Amino acid sequence: DIIIVISSLTKDMNSSVDLYRANAIRVLCKIIDAQMLGQIDRYIRQAVVDRNALVSSSALISGNQMAVDPQKREIVRRWVNEVQEAVNSRSEMVQYHALSLLYTIKCHDRLAIGRLVTQFTRSS
Repeated sequence: DIIIVISSLTKDMNSSVDLYRANAIRVLCKIIDAQMLGQIDRYIRQAVVDRNALVSSSALISGNQMAVDPQKREIVRRWVNEVQEAVNSRSEMVQYHALSLLYTIKCHDRLAIGRLVTQFTRSS
């Protein structure tokens, strides 16, 4: 039964309707395990850098929630390049969520947090 649900949500992630994509990402990230996350990793990475702010924010928020789970944390850490790209988005909402996820990814590295703060205090 769960395979059917995941298949349907994965299909919605590839939809042309942005609202379906955003909602599918949020739900899918709540119900999958670390093994399944490896399979849909590519879709979520694409969603993080999507030009639609709703889709991008949904992927970033889902990444933030998954980073709490020790099994999923390592997969989320691989998204650093995409999240860095999302920080430069036009949408302030996307920038905020990307910065939040960057902090969550790097929270155990004090030097990286210091560089992150320095980088964004210079640019503003």
